[in-house]
Amino acid sequence: MKLALLGQTCADNLDHLKTCLTSDWEIGLWLPDDPLDKGEALVGGADAVVVGSDTLVSGGAFQLIPRAEKLRLFQIPFAGYDWLKPDSLPEGCYICNALGHEQTMAEFIVASLLEWEIGFRKLDASFRAGSWKYQGASRDPESLHGEVYGKTLGLFGYGSISRETAKRASAFGMKVCAIARSPRETTPEHLDWIGTREDMPRLLAESDYIALACDLNDETRHAFDAAAFAQMKPGAVIVNVARGPVAEEEALYAALADRQIAGAIIDTWYIYPNRPLPGGTPEPSPRPSRFPFHELDNLIMTPHCSAHTVGADLRRWESIARNLDALAADRQPETVVMRGTRKLQI
Repeated sequence: MKLALLGQTCADNLDHLKTCLTSDWEIGLWLPDDPLDKGEALVGGADAVVVGSDTLVSGGAFQLIPRAEKLRLFQIPFAGYDWLKPDSLPEGCYICNALGHEQTMAEFIVASLLEWEIGFRKLDASFRAGSWKYQGASRDPESLHGEVYGKTLGLFGYGSISRETAKRASAFGMKVCAIARSPRETTPEHLDWIGTREDMPRLLAESDYIALACDLNDETRHAFDAAAFAQMKPGAVIVNVARGPVAEEEALYAALADRQIAGAIIDTWYIYPNRPLPGGTPEPSPRPSRFPFHELDNLIMTPHCSAHTVGADLRRWESIARNLDALAADRQPETVVMRGTRKLQI
């Protein structure tokens, strides 16, 4: 069977992929500087394609996808797939994302809650400046820091990231609840309760922290709008590691600027480097929103890095190898998110 790897990130991980595969593949590699016709020939004859993140950001992969006529597996090397339409790939083709980042992102979420409560940055800066204001012997109420113990974490979306987050949050003594796409007959381990979108008012009313860890689709886009923020506790904090538009941009900014909610930790945004902007030229380092989030003091901002570790990258390629092995054995891959619908021209 023939495998096409597209991009430098695929080249960087090729050796690890080979060590993880248990099936035989004829592997071809196309780099962004290679001739386009080389990529077209490679993709046109491939049973499976793995796209690198660099070819997706640059748009190079999108020039080659229409050439995929006999493709059985289109593999994405990370979680998100909201940019991909099923009619761009042959009918029946498996479209898969990758696992392996969920442990890293769960650590990121829980670490952000701990930082919000304890405030290591503030403590460090104050003590370096010569102040003992926050010492344990102080009787100043402002010297006290918070704790996550006993607080409630609401999870919007209950996939692999939320499962790993619930495990870690419950270990800190937090109460954990979740909203899932479909009803569950039993409550999963580490959760106090789980519901569906019908239970959103309860999640919003009970949660001290709400972590967005869902796919971006028609059902989740702008799920957190002005009405949702109005139902949250005034002291609640929202954490977004999903996709920016799960939280409606203007409503989120207003909720923070007006102190309707206590704060936010945002890792996923609305504007990204080198992507076309309405009526303008792509910028290499743009502000991540049309609103000045960076001027707010009740916000922790990070540049879409919650899954950015060596360990997560290695585990993702191990997940990709398992999908390729499954296809070679004529089994369904483990991370199918949709199937292609494009009918081939006869």
